[in-house]
Amino acid sequence: MSARDRRAAERIATSLRGKVFPGQVDCVIADFSKMGARLKFEGAAPQENRMTMVVWSSGVAFDAQVRWRRGLELGVQFFSSRDLRRPAPPHLAEIQALWMKRRPRVGRRQLIASPVILQQRPRLQRRLPYRPEV
Repeated sequence: MSARDRRAAERIATSLRGKVFPGQVDCVIADFSKMGARLKFEGAAPQENRMTMVVWSSGVAFDAQVRWRRGLELGVQFFSSRDLRRPAPPHLAEIQALWMKRRPRVGRRQLIASPVILQQRPRLQRRLPYRPEV
């Protein structure tokens, strides 16, 4: 029986960018499921057995435990998750602050004044559905 046959949940191939804490180590999330993930690292993989992995694009943080190691890859099992857009517990506060600074915030007025935003856009006339008179 292969390892894939024993999985509790199907893994989906991805190329999502992630970060592993402690250490702020960049990784690629090679495949992902609700139960765990396979992480690829460019350099040495972290040696900790318990870690927090953040999907950098969405801001979802997973507390995870390492299940296997193979060279520059790790298999992790999730035991909890947290959306970093919401208030975070103390052990995730520093990670949340780093994630919040990940991109510059653009205010509404700055966005409207941006040359890439169309200032005048044609309005479409709304047509009422045809109803024959009875």
